[in-house]
Amino acid sequence: MKLSQWTFCFWFLLVQSLWQDCALYGYGGEFHKLHNLSTKKAEEFSKNVRKNFKHGNLNLMVKIKLYEPLKSNNKKFGEIFYVNSSKKRTFRVVFEDKEYDFTFSQDQAIKNSADDIFHTNASFFDDLLLTPQDLFLSFSWDDSYEYFGAAKVAGRPVQQFIRYEKNSINGIQYSSVKVSIDAKYMIILRIDFLNDVLMPVRQLLIRSFKDFAGIWMPKIIEIIDFQHHRHAKLEVLSVETKI
Repeated sequence: MKLSQWTFCFWFLLVQSLWQDCALYGYGGEFHKLHNLSTKKAEEFSKNVRKNFKHGNLNLMVKIKLYEPLKSNNKKFGEIFYVNSSKKRTFRVVFEDKEYDFTFSQDQAIKNSADDIFHTNASFFDDLLLTPQDLFLSFSWDDSYEYFGAAKVAGRPVQQFIRYEKNSINGIQYSSVKVSIDAKYMIILRIDFLNDVLMPVRQLLIRSFKDFAGIWMPKIIEIIDFQHHRHAKLEVLSVETKI
C-alpha cells in the first residue's frame, strides 16, 4: 500500500500527515517486535520525522464534520484550508459563519486577525473539543522532543517522544506532550497530554484511515478529555488539492 507522507502528517492530526508522492523515511527492522532505539537511532528517527513534516509544497482543502457521538443534533460542519510551503505554513478554519486564520510561528500557532480575540489553546466551540493547538501539534516537529521508548498503538509498533512543558489546552493543565509515531511509516498515531505523573488527561487518537481519490488521510480522529469525561470526533468528509 502506497502511503503519502504529507497526507498523514496533516492530522495527528489530525495531530498525523500530509504526505503525497514523496519517499517514506521508514526505520528498517522487524516491526512486529518492540525494541527501544539507541541514542543514535532515536536521533535519526527524529530527524526523518522532521524531514517528513517539512517536505514539499502542498495546499489542501479538507471538509470535515465535528460532532459529539452521543448527541446526534450536536454537529458542526466546516472546512480547513492548509497551505504548506518552504517559507510558511498557514491554515484557515471555517465553521458555519465563523472564520479563523492562523500562521505557524516557531513553537505556536498565531491568530492572524485581531478583530476577534481567540486563544489558540481554547476549543472552537465550548461543547466540542478541537482546538487550533491540536492542529499545530499535528503539523509540527522539532528538537524539543526527547526519546521516550517503544510501545504499541492499536496494535502498531510505535516509537514515542515526549516534550516537557507546563501549559493548558481547552482549560486542562498538562505537564508534557507525548507523541506516538508509527515505527514503519513515520506517521503520528496518537498525541497524549500528560499530567505530573505521566497519566493522560487529554488525547488525540486516529481511529481509521481512508483513500480519498489517491490521497490517504485519517478518516476518524477521536479527541478525548479524560479530566471531564468528554469526547468528540472529527470525521474527514472530502479532500481536494489546490494549486
